[in-house]
Amino acid sequence: MDQYRCMCSGSVCPRSAPAMHGMQTPGMGYVPNQQFGKTFELCKALQVGTIFPELYKPFCGKGGGVCR
Repeated sequence: MDQYRCMCSGSVCPRSAPAMHGMQTPGMGYVPNQQFGKTFELCKALQVGTIFPELYKPFCGKGGGVCR
């Protein structure tokens, strides 16, 4: 069987792998316009990586949980 290098990982994949891409359904994304509002103070923004509180989404290591 022919082999080729996968673009995503660089690993060797079977030649039939690209044929699977034709069977997938395309998705559609929706991104609403952001309303400019309240912002973090500069020091806080530098700590959390954004000036917008709506975009501050810390990773807590568990799905759907609240960071404590």
